[in-house]
Parts: sequence; structure tokens; C-alpha cells
Amino acid sequence: MGTRTLARKALLSRASSRLKSCFGTEATGIPETIQQASNAFITRLDPLLAASDPVEHPDPELAGLTVAIKDIFCTRGSVTNCASAALEDFKPPYDAHVVSQLRRHGARIVGKTNMDEFSMGSASTFSQHGPVVNPHGFCPERQAMIESRSAGGSSGGSAAAVAAGLCDIGIGSDTGGSIRLPAAHCGLLGLKPSYGLISRFGMIQYSTSLDTVGILARSADHIRKTFSCLNGFDRRDLTSIPVKYRLKSNELNRLWQARFAQESGDLSNIRVGVPIEYFTSDISDDVLSAFRATVDFLKERGAQFVSISLPSTANCLGAYYVIASAEASSNLARYSGLHYGRRSLVDRPSRTHSLSVARNLYSTTRTESLGDEVKRRLLLGTYALSASGMKNYFIQAQKVRLQVRTEFERTFRMPNVLSTGEGSVSSTGVDVLLTPATLGTAPPLDDSKRSVESWSQDQLLVPASLAGLPAMTIPVNPPKPAETIPWPVGVQIIGQWGAEPILLHLASVFEQVK
Repeated sequence: MGTRTLARKALLSRASSRLKSCFGTEATGIPETIQQASNAFITRLDPLLAASDPVEHPDPELAGLTVAIKDIFCTRGSVTNCASAALEDFKPPYDAHVVSQLRRHGARIVGKTNMDEFSMGSASTFSQHGPVVNPHGFCPERQAMIESRSAGGSSGGSAAAVAAGLCDIGIGSDTGGSIRLPAAHCGLLGLKPSYGLISRFGMIQYSTSLDTVGILARSADHIRKTFSCLNGFDRRDLTSIPVKYRLKSNELNRLWQARFAQESGDLSNIRVGVPIEYFTSDISDDVLSAFRATVDFLKERGAQFVSISLPSTANCLGAYYVIASAEASSNLARYSGLHYGRRSLVDRPSRTHSLSVARNLYSTTRTESLGDEVKRRLLLGTYALSASGMKNYFIQAQKVRLQVRTEFERTFRMPNVLSTGEGSVSSTGVDVLLTPATLGTAPPLDDSKRSVESWSQDQLLVPASLAGLPAMTIPVNPPKPAETIPWPVGVQIIGQWGAEPILLHLASVFEQVK
């Protein structure tokens, strides 16, 4: 009992220190208050119980770090419902790969976080548990939210938990920006790794060809450590990239790292591309100001900048929603009420009239259990896969996706090992792309509940998702008048497939100045 009490006090002390660093005040009483105000968690778990789990790794990199898990990942014995009534009270009999790896490396899982239902949203407002509220609107003196804005989505609960100082690391998923958008709105680092690097075994699917495990944290070192622990081939995941491609990518990264002094912050060998198509008329002055400040910062450290063109960018958002919705309509067909999850109160099928009753059960259960936003996307996806929709929309969207990938591959100095065989480093091209991450700062919560506004938030993020490339949001705040709340702004860095070391290095350069 004495050991557990001391451990609990140590955890509370660390939480208090994190909250003080986040909000600049003593944190007495704040953890519970901000947790309730932000609505970040669906389920809280006792991190001390996690401490009793066996740590299999001899030198656990994540020892002592607390982690919040998006409620899309299966956790053995605790409810996992993807913020949907369709999976209410569902308790998986196994852990997702991500969960087991985190525990294996010493992390303490403190809870399951709120999200958009089945990850279909960009503001974490489409949840049966209510919306997630951005913790940057929290006033410590009043111990209440003084302004309710979006935390971003769909991994908004994980982002809010990290931003509020309730944990060290947040784990979520990124299908079309669901890690990077919350990171930008909550002032965090958010990494969407290359498609296929981290196993999705035990992650409830939304869009098979786009879903990616993502990581949120306040420090680049926490992102790096977590990515290192999760990255690896897993035969249980059919989309997990084979070892031979990982080895080729590692070799190219070693060649790249040999070109600069990692500790000095000298970026004179880095060539940064700025895609002109990412600068639309919708981008706010706050975002443009932050972006220009980022460019100046990198130029001061020797980075070379070139303007590039990615013409297919304008078609990405439409292509993304057609592809993602079509795949979702297939993946979510399993939630029928027949095997698990919520079941409508209709007669169970019998041998005499099983077909008609089963159809009634299926339609009634889905009507009652799925939210409006999910229904909209499933209807769109079902039409996209119909006879007329397949030719006019789904195939056309796939053509756009292929063109997007081709344009990205022509842009980078490093080859894509998945499509070029041996490949070699080119003397032309860029090392990374730098873009705004969002059109503006976090929108008011009420505005985020409208589908059109929610969908438009993803337009600067979906190109990297369509191409399967790694992308990272880095917080960069523009100057603000003293009387206003400094709502966070983020920029996005995109790299070639497997170029996570480059993105993490640039993130660490920003931290050296902070």
C-alpha cells in the first residue's frame, strides 16, 4: 500500500507540473476540472494498475511515461466503442498491437480518449459522448472554459489530453489529417507516419487504404521514442510493409543524415519545397504570419527554399472523401447487431422467417446506432461503389490519387523505395515540403458541428494521406495582442516515404530555440 501511495503521489506531482507549464499557474484542483471541461476521456484507467504489467523490454524507452489511447484501439477487458452507440459495452478479448507495444516498453496507459464516431469527423464533435473542447480555452483562475473551440478531429480527445497536461503522449489515428489537425489546433507536435510502418492490428477500421496510427506529444523526443517502439513489421496486419523495404529506407536515411551536422542546427544542406497550390484565399492572416515566421526561422539556419507546383492538390479533398467513404461503407457493414455491439429490440431471427427478421434487425439497429455524420458518409460511399458511381466517382478518385503520388515522387530528392526498386538519391528535388497545416486557428465549437465546415478543414492535409507519405505538424504561434487568448497555429512538414528521421530532426531544431 505504501508503494502504491507514493507512486500515486508521484504521478499527481508530475501532472501538476505539466499543468503548470501548460497554463502558467499552480494546478491545485485543475486536473479533474479541466478533464471534465475538455471532455477528453471516455474511460479513465488507473496507471498504477498498468505499472504492474510485465515490461518485456530489457531497456524500456517509455518507462514512466503516461499515454492516452484513442478509443479506436482495442484494449483487453475495457470498453472500446469508437464513440458510437453501435459498439456500446463492447470489450475486446485482446489488445491492439499498439497497446501491447506501449505496455511492453514501459508506458502507462491512463485512459481511452474521445473522438469523432468511427473517426468520421474533423472536430471531435460527432461523438455519442459529446464534443471535445480545446483546453486552450480553459481559465485556471476560474477553473472553467471561457471560450469553447474545437480541439480538431478525429483524434481530438488524445490531443486535448496531452495539451491539458493530463498525459505525456497521445495515440490516435490519421486517415486524412486526424492527428495533424488536432495537433495544430492544440499546439502540439503530431506525426502521421508513412503508411504501413506501424501495425494497425486491433485498430477498428475506417478506411483501409488510408488509416495510419499517429502520435501526439509536446516534445519531439517523446514522438521519436514512441515511433521507435511502435515501428516494425507485423504479420497480423496485411498492410504492414515488409522488412526489405524498411531496410532500403533505413539505408537512404543514413545517407541523408551523413550530409549534415545533427547537433548544430545547421540546415544548409536541407532543401525545402513550398507548394504554391496550398495557399488558397481561405487561409487566415494568423496562419500566414506563422508560416512566414517559420520560413524566416529556417532560412536563418541555412535552409534553402524553392517554390514547387503540385497541380492535383485542388482535386485531393473530393477524391479523399469518395475513397474514404467507399471503403468505410464496406468496413462498417459488419456492425449489424447480429454478432456484437448494440442490437435493436426486434425479434431475433428464427428458421421460419430468418431472412426478413434479419433484414429488419440490420436496418433498425444501424438506424438507431449510427450517428448522422456516419450515415452521410456511408450513403456517399455506397453510391460511389454502385454501378454508376463506380465509373463516375470512385475510379476517377483513384486516378486523382495516382496523379498525386506521381507528383510527390517527382518532387523529392530521396526516392520512394516502394515504387522504384533500388532507387538512389537524386541531385535535384527537395528533402521536405513545408505547408500551412490549417486554414485558420481552432474554430468555435458550434461552427465545427456543421459538416461542410468540418470537411473543409482537411484540405491541406489529405494530399499526404492519399500518397501514403509521412507528415508532421509543428506548433508555431504568431504574435498576439496581450488581451487575447493565443490560439495555437501549426505548420506541416511532409517527407518522402520512410523519411520520419528528417521530420523529427527538423522538429528538434525548433525545440532547440524554444
